[in-house]
Amino acid sequence: MRYAAAVRGLAIVVLLAACGSSDDAPPPEDVGGCDGLVERVPSEPGVHMPVGTPISWSSNPPAIGAHYPTWAGWDRHYQGLDRGYYVHNLEHGGVVLLYNCPNGCQDVVDSLLDVVRTANPDDTCQGAVRHRLLVVADPLMPPEVQVAAVSWGQVYTASCFDPYVATFARTRYRHGPEDLCNDGDPMSGSLITP
Repeated sequence: MRYAAAVRGLAIVVLLAACGSSDDAPPPEDVGGCDGLVERVPSEPGVHMPVGTPISWSSNPPAIGAHYPTWAGWDRHYQGLDRGYYVHNLEHGGVVLLYNCPNGCQDVVDSLLDVVRTANPDDTCQGAVRHRLLVVADPLMPPEVQVAAVSWGQVYTASCFDPYVATFARTRYRHGPEDLCNDGDPMSGSLITP
């Protein structure tokens, strides 16, 4: 009897090891040019933290996890936006296009803004909001990453602008656990689309 229970227990352990956990992230996938990579980030709880609270995330840039209770206004370009806000935008099914250009890169910024301007409108959005997209300067990204795009649970990174960022935005749009297009706080962002 004890032997049979031990064998059953061992069989369960072997089966679990063979199948893997549902949170096991596959290896990063090479995409597009500019050393582009797409990574799935293992699940983390989307806990609300008080605004200004330091938050640690499992990926850089962050794509899932704790965030502030307020999200940023959609269809805007932010020169400075705390990550705690934009992670909340991801939870609502948005995609955030990021850039890191300490010496300036207006051509990259213009290309990211064009991705937002040319995206198909979202018929679930309310008021003047056309889609759940943001363009954000993020100086906290790794120095080798100039362009990134994040959705809830996925990160695309690249060393320069590649048109693949538009594909990522289109295919990962509305993939958050809360499918909401209510406008957030515009804070200090400039409107991208009229």
